[in-house]
Amino acid sequence: MTYQRYLGSCHCQGVRYEAEFDLAAGSNRCNCSLCSKARAWFLFVRGDKMNLLCGEELLSTYEWVPEGRSESGLSYRFCSRCGIRLYATGELAELGGRFYAIHVPTLDSLDRDELVNAPLRFVDNAHDRPDRAPTDTRLM
Repeated sequence: MTYQRYLGSCHCQGVRYEAEFDLAAGSNRCNCSLCSKARAWFLFVRGDKMNLLCGEELLSTYEWVPEGRSESGLSYRFCSRCGIRLYATGELAELGGRFYAIHVPTLDSLDRDELVNAPLRFVDNAHDRPDRAPTDTRLM
């Protein structure tokens, strides 16, 4: 894996972060009800590879508990000034514990050609099938 450092921010630039990840590991799009409405496109970053540079005081949190579950599992962080969702946080052993699901469009220093050539996975969480792509990905 080749980790590189990238910079990201919200629209108003009030919240800025840096993260290290391997773009070749790919990004994800999900079709759960929340991701569908937010047009979510995210990539995973280990907790020790994410650093908030400024704007902690501007961040608000949204937690959604999916039907049939007792807790949310993810905390969605967005800028209270401009409304842009920057990332979600959670805990997952497969990702080394704490992780960030960074919203790809908030990355400022990412080369578009590299992004186009990186793998993109579609996840069928609308049917509790994260192990497969949904049959229809046209609006994801």
